[in-house]
Amino acid sequence: MIKAVIFDMDGTMIDTESIKENGWKYAGKCLGIEIDDAILSEIRGTNKKYIRELFGIRFNNVNFDELYQKREAFIKKNIEINGIKLKEGLMEILEFLKNNNYKIAVASSSHEKTIRKYLEKINILHYFDIILGGDMVKNGKPDPEIYLKAVELLNVPKEQCIGVEDSINGVLAVHRAGINAIMIPDLEKPNEEIESILYAELDSLLNIIDLLKNNERQK
Repeated sequence: MIKAVIFDMDGTMIDTESIKENGWKYAGKCLGIEIDDAILSEIRGTNKKYIRELFGIRFNNVNFDELYQKREAFIKKNIEINGIKLKEGLMEILEFLKNNNYKIAVASSSHEKTIRKYLEKINILHYFDIILGGDMVKNGKPDPEIYLKAVELLNVPKEQCIGVEDSINGVLAVHRAGINAIMIPDLEKPNEEIESILYAELDSLLNIIDLLKNNERQK
């Protein structure tokens, strides 16, 4: 029986993954390096610490702090102009979960401060029992640490949780934590390895409602 749902944020609840990746490309051009799609795929869903270490290996002598600041400025300007677009079914699934007494958490690689700012901006912060950011754990996705911490704080057995992700690194983190993994693809599709470990691959957040209703009927 499922009692808690843990959501990734960027690309899963809100349509910000492509903005953030375009931010990396822009910042790279500013500093004279190419951050291509292969690198973006490798860092998708991971946290700042993981990216800093990877870029230190890939790009000798790059000023990561300057790179990151330019990327953040790009994202901020884009959101100020265009706002934050919700992924299909977000409000419906949050209302369903809250009305049916599920515990709800966020486990995102973004910083906690950024998560709270975005969720407050779109007026959904109050739905969540737990907010975890990538700056609150030592190891970023695909390491399971953030999901293990979420389960501990929710005080729900991991077998009774589902983790909702849009990226391969995110799904790996959920699975390695021993949690049922749902993938709603955004910028990348699951490969054979990911398909073999998924609890479900869904088209939108709306589909989670039917999945949970079926789970209730089978208990």
